[in-house]
Amino acid sequence: MTHPQPPEPDGEVHLIDEVRAALDSGEPLELLGLVSMMILATETGGGAPSSDLNELVEAFMGTPIPETTALLTALGQLCQDDALAARCRSAAAARSDALPGWLTQLAQAGVSRTVLMTHVLGDADELVLGVRFADGSQMSGAVNIDHLRFSTIKDAFFVPETIDTVLAVARAGNDDPDTSFADIALGDAATRLRAALERPLGPEVSDTWPSSRALLRWVARLLPRSAESTVPQRDHADILDRFFASPAGVAFDRPGHRAMLETSLVAGTGDPLRWSAARVAQLLSEPAERFPVDARAQLPQVLGAYIRFAHAESGIRDDLTAEALAVFDDVTGTA
Repeated sequence: MTHPQPPEPDGEVHLIDEVRAALDSGEPLELLGLVSMMILATETGGGAPSSDLNELVEAFMGTPIPETTALLTALGQLCQDDALAARCRSAAAARSDALPGWLTQLAQAGVSRTVLMTHVLGDADELVLGVRFADGSQMSGAVNIDHLRFSTIKDAFFVPETIDTVLAVARAGNDDPDTSFADIALGDAATRLRAALERPLGPEVSDTWPSSRALLRWVARLLPRSAESTVPQRDHADILDRFFASPAGVAFDRPGHRAMLETSLVAGTGDPLRWSAARVAQLLSEPAERFPVDARAQLPQVLGAYIRFAHAESGIRDDLTAEALAVFDDVTGTA
């Protein structure tokens, strides 16, 4: 799938029609989504605006109609380039076109609530954000953060619904007893979201990602600054000491096995106490050279014993432990 290209002169009429329809819809997301796609289409590989976006802005500034005023107003908030955003705001402020209140007061929008949808094994999180505009309009966004792939954003989308509606639908459709929903502080959400947005784009492309990236970056800027992450950090050395001192691990207490587990624990999600089948499969697909020569042949036995120990410590259900251990059977015939 290729990214949309910036509109050519022949497409300007179509763009104006799209903007007019977006404004007529009464939903902020219609226009903001369109502008987000426009920014993506004109970004360079590093995420910086290209000359194409500057040229578009020049064209909008030279066409004083309500639709271009709306585009300049939205770009004045969503564009990451401070100088270009300031030019857009200045040009829009110099006009007297009647625009919706939510748009003229876009800088007063805010995030009202953030909820984290998590699975007990921690392969991914779904961050749900509620956005409220100055005129009372609302929209919600959902961001899938893939912890098996360096906590990159796997997908993200926005809908013109309140966060309460989105959560009600999500809870009604959830039949997984290991998935939970929890309100989190806006600062915690900010830390998680900004860290994910700083990661390079992954290979996944959907109808809404990365086309919604500029919109998501704007929402991230609405969140408060948070100096420290509230994600707990665990002491791997202490956990390994407990494992090798336990009945499950004492038979494997050798330097090569400890080094092998140290390498394993930082792989994937990096959580030493939660192991999904997907995480185990990902680890087993790693080159053998990552593990000590004198221990790598026993990786299934050592890691299998460790997973049983770790899941017992963290209270993971036996069924999930069995799913993780079954990967060893599939790959090596040993668990």
